[in-house]
Formats: sequence, C-alpha cells, structure tokens
Amino acid sequence: MNARGWFTEAELKQYHVSIEPGAANVSVLSMTDEGRSVYVNSGVMNRSIQKPFTVLNKSANTMTLQATLDNGLIWQRKITLAQDSYIVDIEDRILGGAGQKIYRQVVERDPDKKLNTFYEHMGPTALLNGKLQEPDYKDLDSSSVRMMAVGGWTAIMNRYFIAALISNPEQDYPYYFKGDGRSYQAGVIDSGTLDGKDNLFHSRMFLGPKSLTVLKKAGEGLDRSINYGWFAFISKPMHSFLLWLYTYVGNFGFCIILLVLSIKILFFWPTQKSYESMAAMRKLQPEMARMKELYGDDRQKMSQEMMALYKKHKVNPMGGCLPIIIQIPVFFALYKVLLMSIEMRQAPFIGWIHDMSVQDPYFVLPVLMGISMFVQQRLNPTPPDPMQAKVMQFLPPVFTVLFLFFPAGLVLYWVVNNTLSILQQKLVMKRMNVE
Repeated sequence: MNARGWFTEAELKQYHVSIEPGAANVSVLSMTDEGRSVYVNSGVMNRSIQKPFTVLNKSANTMTLQATLDNGLIWQRKITLAQDSYIVDIEDRILGGAGQKIYRQVVERDPDKKLNTFYEHMGPTALLNGKLQEPDYKDLDSSSVRMMAVGGWTAIMNRYFIAALISNPEQDYPYYFKGDGRSYQAGVIDSGTLDGKDNLFHSRMFLGPKSLTVLKKAGEGLDRSINYGWFAFISKPMHSFLLWLYTYVGNFGFCIILLVLSIKILFFWPTQKSYESMAAMRKLQPEMARMKELYGDDRQKMSQEMMALYKKHKVNPMGGCLPIIIQIPVFFALYKVLLMSIEMRQAPFIGWIHDMSVQDPYFVLPVLMGISMFVQQRLNPTPPDPMQAKVMQFLPPVFTVLFLFFPAGLVLYWVVNNTLSILQQKLVMKRMNVE
C-alpha cells in the first residue's frame, strides 16, 4: 500500500505469467506508467489527505497505518492477511468522524478491450442483489452505471484472475461503474457504522485466481464470476468430473480423452441408432441415383418417390443428425471449461503441447481433426441435393482452419470424438453389410 492508501501491487507466488523457466509471478494488482494497470484506491468522500499514511505497527500478517485528513480528522487503517488465503481484511476508522463516508474502487487503466467478447467477459463486473453485472467498456464510455444493493461485490477481472471488493452482507451500498475510454472504475460507497464517536468501516478484498474451489471457499457468490453461460448446467458437472479424473490421472489431456469415452458410453444408444439410420441411407444410394435419372428435374415427383422409399425401408433421413445435435451443447460447454478454468491454464499434455488452454503450436491436432472429419464424411450417405453435397465437401477444410486457433484441449476432444465415431460407424456398417 502506498502513502495515499492505494493498493498498487499484489503478486501470486503459485502462478506465473508463462511456462518458461524463471517466469515472473502473476500480478493481480500492478500500477505502471504504460500498459494495463489494475489497482485499488479509496478515500473519504469530499476530503483529501493532508498527511499521508504512515505505519503505526506491523506484524507477520497485520499492519496498522494512520493518515490525517484535510479537516484534521485521523484516518486509521488495519490490514490483515489471513494465512493461506487470497482475502485481505480491511478495517478503516475515522476518529470522531461520524457521518463520514468512504469510497472504494478497483481501477483498470488501458485495458485490451478486444479481449472482452460475447463469449467471455473481462473487465468491470459485480454480483449485486444476486444478479451478475457485466457492463461493456463501450457502454461505460458513454454513461456510468449506478445501482443499490445489499451486500454483494464488485471487481475487475480477466480470464483467470480477479480483484474484487467484498461488502458486508447485511449493509446497503451504492455501487457504480465508470469509464472514460482509458480508465475504468468498479466502485462502492460505504457509510460505515458508528462506534462511539468514530465511524467504522469493514471490508474485504479478494486478490486471486478464478478457481471454483477457491472462490466457493471465499463465499459471497464470488464463484459466479466464472460465467459458463447458457450451458452452465453441463459445464459445471463437466468441470467437476475433469477435476475428479485429474486426481487419479494427473494429466488433463488424458482426462479429456476419458471424458469423451464417458460421453460416448452415455449416448451410445441414440448414436448407434443414428449410425444405423445413416447406414440404411447409404444402402439406398443406388436406388436414389436411379430415381434421379428417372424423374430428372421433376423435384415434386422426386420428393414424393423418395419419401415413399424411406417409408418402405423404414429409414429416417434426419436420423443421422442426432449425433451432431447431441454434441453441440457438449462442445460449447467444454469450450467454456477449457477457456475459463484456471486449472487448464499452462496444463501440459504430451510432447509439443505444453498448455491445453491455448492453440496447438504446430497445428498437429487441427490437421488430425480435419482428416478425421473428412473420413467421417466419406462414411456418411451423400446428400441428394448437389449443392448441399458441395457444401459438405468444404466443411473439413473450413473447420480445420477454424480450429487452428482453438484451445488444444478442445481440438483434442474433437479428434478423439471423431475417431471413436469412425470406429463405431465402421462396425455398424460392417454388421449391416454396407460398403
């Protein structure tokens, strides 16, 4: 803390900025002249500090400081850091200061606004009256946001780390978000409580990782800062399952492989039925080709005869879509887990993959995914519509390019899933005598 009472530096010894040997610790709070800065400042409303903070006493985990305001009142601050915790307890006391109010705010300067996207919020956030607030930088540039809430917290965060101000759960507070294009504040105003003639303020700061385990232990709904979106009901149990697997396996890459196997077992029956439907469709390909020659451009007649053919052989042309429909929510849920779970950060797999949360540096997995997608496409029946068939041919290369920049863990999931699907589909085709 500096002489103005600002918290400008906070490092996490367990986390490093990169996987390189000797990499610096991650700074949750840092105040620099250039680049992104995050710090926590506070002050007495409508007052300035005449004499800056000086240390009165200090121990291993506690420090007491004192400053003098411009009206002569004494401002004392006691800071306590709990052992093995990311929470800092702060007790502010204005001696003889009945009626004084304090503001506290997390400030972010020069953020990279491109990181705040529709699928991942970064920057100002808060949990107020049980609702998660995630204002956009652009919105704050044009107007501030003010809200009243009982308890709650407000913060500045990025993908993996958060600096949050936690309020007392029984007290009413005005909260605000402000921005001017360069600097953004997530703040709260505290009226405090009377203690004799003094005004007493108690608050807490959380400066640490966005780990569900750690955030739940801290309480006050801080775990809500990890927003898995629409598919949270899938992401949360999936995340818990991966962590459980990790206690036995010790490698998140192999955990993802086991997750795919579990999902395949869970959805084996509907997937099997879908592959049987596709195999049956493939059997009908010669007959469909004959009908196309017979009816030519008479689309209405062609459709009628095809429906009659499907009905005769009890084939559902939409049956093959089920595996894809099932995978869509699982895909997005896992994407969120791999993108936002700090446990995946800098988690190695094998060989050249040293971080499952970022792209494959040599694009091996995306290429394997494209090849597996191409093989799987060749096993499926050719769409009767020529235009649709051409579109389908372009999907493997398009998805390969798209997946080049996806987290390696997510691409690994897709490669393993496609490989298992190919094996299952080949077995179905062999059993049904389909070439």
